[in-house]
Amino acid sequence: MSAEIKYTAICRNNQLLIFDGLSAAEKQTGRWLYEDVSDFANSIGRYNYCTRYLVKSKVMLVALLKEIENECRAGVLFPALHFECHGDPEKGLWLASSNEHISWHDLAQLVAPINSAARNNVSLILATCHGFVIREAVNLKAPCPFHFMIAPSQEVSAGVVYDSFVPFYKEMISTGELNAAILHLNERFERFIAGEWFYTAIARFYINSYSYKDKQEIINLIIDDEVAKAGYRNHELVRAARAKAKKVVSSPRQFYMELEKAFLHGRSMVSYEDIKKFIDHHKKSKGN
Repeated sequence: MSAEIKYTAICRNNQLLIFDGLSAAEKQTGRWLYEDVSDFANSIGRYNYCTRYLVKSKVMLVALLKEIENECRAGVLFPALHFECHGDPEKGLWLASSNEHISWHDLAQLVAPINSAARNNVSLILATCHGFVIREAVNLKAPCPFHFMIAPSQEVSAGVVYDSFVPFYKEMISTGELNAAILHLNERFERFIAGEWFYTAIARFYINSYSYKDKQEIINLIIDDEVAKAGYRNHELVRAARAKAKKVVSSPRQFYMELEKAFLHGRSMVSYEDIKKFIDHHKKSKGN
């Protein structure tokens, strides 16, 4: 029996959007990246692939992200969101012009609606020190805020950022091969893939024999989110949602399918049968 979970992750992308929050007195890595990537994209016929925004404040960033969300809802945009800013492990992303910090959790909350609108096709690239902290905003109880994410977990210099991302994006534009592109990144950068994280987390959830109460809490939170979108005044919907929650929790198959659908924005890449084989194998190995 195989002890691996196999699936194919697909993240569509048709535009790179660079959010430049650096000061004018610093090395202009955001501008250099935009120019180099644009020149390369144009040379192979991918015109207007790259756009750069000079982000002056948090209000401006929120407005830009809302516009991008609306484009995604129209079904025409599948963006890679690249942030060229400073970062702090505790305070989050820093915008030099306004001297504002945006916490990693808040940034994830800003990106999440875009990923929902793009049907889980958002790539988040943080060219910021300690940017990988944003992974802590991901949990099983909510839809994943991004499909794919790259960021450093420590401090990185402007030179390392620039030298890594120019060849990274050239590889992605010309071949679309993520694994090949990642080889161009400095070892300080780490990666996150929604499916990889989810299937590891859900397997751990089952292997550690989480209780009925744990599962009910997760499903209730998912149902609450659905009800909130429709409006709590719809009492019929609330009652139906609660009934659905009880039914889902009582069925291991239904629980898994609902959780996978919610976290991966409607996608299903690993069947319940395959995940169960993987879990049973590891439980047997542990002697459970």
